[in-house]
Amino acid sequence: MTRARKVLMTIFLIGIVGLIAGAATFSAFSSTTSNTGNTYAAGTVYLADDDAGSAMYTVTDQKPGDVVTRCIRVTYTGTLAADVSLYTTSSVNALANYVDLKIEKGSMPGTTTFPNCTSFSSESVLYNSTLGAFASSVTGYGSGLSAYPGAQTQWGNGDSVVYKFTLTLQDNNNANGGSGGALTTGSHSFTWEARNQ
Repeated sequence: MTRARKVLMTIFLIGIVGLIAGAATFSAFSSTTSNTGNTYAAGTVYLADDDAGSAMYTVTDQKPGDVVTRCIRVTYTGTLAADVSLYTTSSVNALANYVDLKIEKGSMPGTTTFPNCTSFSSESVLYNSTLGAFASSVTGYGSGLSAYPGAQTQWGNGDSVVYKFTLTLQDNNNANGGSGGALTTGSHSFTWEARNQ
């Protein structure tokens, strides 16, 4: 073996020994710490009412000046602060233009059952025009009627608002169907939508 090859072999062996010694030194000094039990969950937005799947009103044979009053309790059980808007996506028939609609927000005892308004306490009037105007202008979240529990500026878990609907047939002969049969508003619905802030 030539001298140059011996030198190279020696350098190679010294390098191998150094690597092994370095690895042994690294493994001799080691430390860890851990953070356990981490979870991640989304908040919730959830709105319900007390109608048990029943219509708020189904009335027939109304005469001018007849008044129908109904109440519905809307409750928020989400975990995120929210805004709530009331609107309709329904279309209505001709009679709706002769039905005055007043919507109030307020409260009443928890023992009052849907759709009664016993001991309702009004806090403010949210809407006061016709059912026809409501159906043509209050048609989505953005144009909806906002209301909050009491003087709050957001809905929180467990909050509720009672909405009182008062419908009055106007004293207007255009609401009389005559020989053509009774005019009707047609089936319509009201929607409450909650969105987190």
